[in-house]
Amino acid sequence: MVDEKKIVIISDGSGRTAKRLMDAILVQYQQTDLKYSLVNIYSQVRRKKELDRILSEIDPSWLVLFSIVSHDHTEYLDKLLARHSILHLNVLKPMLDTMSKFLGVHPDYKPGLLHILDDRYYKKVDSIGYTVEHDDGRGPRIDEADAILVGPSRTCKTPISMYLACNHGLRVANLPIIKDKALIETLMARLGKVRSERIVGLLMQPEILTRVRENRVTMLTRQNRHRARMDGYCDIREVAIEFRYARDLYVSQGWYSVDVTRRGIEEVSQEIMGLLDVNGNSLPE
Repeated sequence: MVDEKKIVIISDGSGRTAKRLMDAILVQYQQTDLKYSLVNIYSQVRRKKELDRILSEIDPSWLVLFSIVSHDHTEYLDKLLARHSILHLNVLKPMLDTMSKFLGVHPDYKPGLLHILDDRYYKKVDSIGYTVEHDDGRGPRIDEADAILVGPSRTCKTPISMYLACNHGLRVANLPIIKDKALIETLMARLGKVRSERIVGLLMQPEILTRVRENRVTMLTRQNRHRARMDGYCDIREVAIEFRYARDLYVSQGWYSVDVTRRGIEEVSQEIMGLLDVNGNSLPE
């Protein structure tokens, strides 16, 4: 029976860096009789008193991996562990030393920077997932959106939503505006708890929107019998009525409106972010 090897991680950040490196190395040791366990990850350790306390909890037979940026704390912990004959490794030191030689400058020695980057990354992933889930009127958590886009069909709600999520980490929901009393009542009920300052209505000039819809219908309906069912969808008179209806709805509800006619997704997205910022909304980094 092989004794279980125990490992401890100490970090001035989240400890994820050392954990990933440990996992990447241990996967190379697949012997069936090998047993090991991660006893604990001590995170946000930034004081020598904390290092002293942690040492009192560590058995001399354990391995200590640490990712601490502070040069002073690194030296202190290194001497502390050596004094107690505890096997240890500073996982950041080889990379920092080599990178400093290559770049010709010393690092900032600021703890937690990678943790900040990781948090931004995961927040962006969460925003993208939320935005996909809440596309075209779907999704149950409308009130959690950073921004809500509404507008008639083919006014670029989805691509703008995805741009804001992917590039700015915003959780965006988008809902269609359809000139139907029952559907509008449902829409208003869903938006009942949402501050009007977070809602942006999209508009596109009827002539352009009609052509966009015609191209869409041509792609989707290869047979004339199917196309006939969508004649109203591409009728300039009906589209003009939709335009006026949506515009009047935005005004009556006090929602912002943005005309997307012949404009790029990036330009429209910047305007939307500007509108939200003007009213003091806190946008994610």
